[in-house]
Amino acid sequence: MTVVFSGENPGLTLFKPGTDDRVAAVSYWRCVYSEHGEGNAMLIWADPDGSGLGELAPHAIYTDNPAMAKLVTERFTRHFGGFNELGFEDIEPTHARFFQESDSRWYHRVVCNDGSGVVELVWWDVADYQQVLRQDYELGGTHWDLMTVICPCNEATVMVNNQAVTGEVRTSTGDDGKPGSSCFLAFSETWIDLDAQ
Repeated sequence: MTVVFSGENPGLTLFKPGTDDRVAAVSYWRCVYSEHGEGNAMLIWADPDGSGLGELAPHAIYTDNPAMAKLVTERFTRHFGGFNELGFEDIEPTHARFFQESDSRWYHRVVCNDGSGVVELVWWDVADYQQVLRQDYELGGTHWDLMTVICPCNEATVMVNNQAVTGEVRTSTGDDGKPGSSCFLAFSETWIDLDAQ
C-alpha cells in the first residue's frame, strides 16, 4: 500500500439553466503530500457557447507543480464520471499562481492567475458535512482506499476575467436523506494505492 495523494479536491459542475447540459466542469486539487511534493492543480473546462464565455472559455490544466498536476490528472480526474470524456490527458499543464481563502463551514474561494487571465471559483451555502470512506474502491484499473470529508454546496460560481459562467448548481437528496450537489468541497482527502508493492 502506498499513499499517493493527500489534500483537498473540491469539484463543481454547472448546468445550463433548465436543462441537463453541462456548461462548466472543474476539478481543483490542493496537494499537501505526494511523491512530487505539494502544489495546486485546476482542471477546468467550459463550453464556449453554453457558458456565455465565448473565446474566454478555458479548457486547461493550471498548476504550480506540473508533475503533481500530471499525477492527479492521470490517476484520478481523467477517470471521474463527467470528466473522462473531456480529454485532459492530452493537455499540457500551464504554469499559474494560486490564492485561496475559506471558512470551510460556509464558503471556499480559489483564484488562479496564469499571467494572461484570472479564473475564480467560489463555493458557498454548504449544506452538509459527510465523512466518506471507500475501501477497495476501483478507479482507473487501480484499487484504492479513499477517505475524505465531502461538503455539498447549494451555490457555486466560476468567473473568467471577471465574467461569470451562466450556469446553475444541481442539488439532490440521496436515498439516505443526505443532500448531494454537483458542486462540493472535499477536505482531508487521502488516496491509498492498494495495488502498490
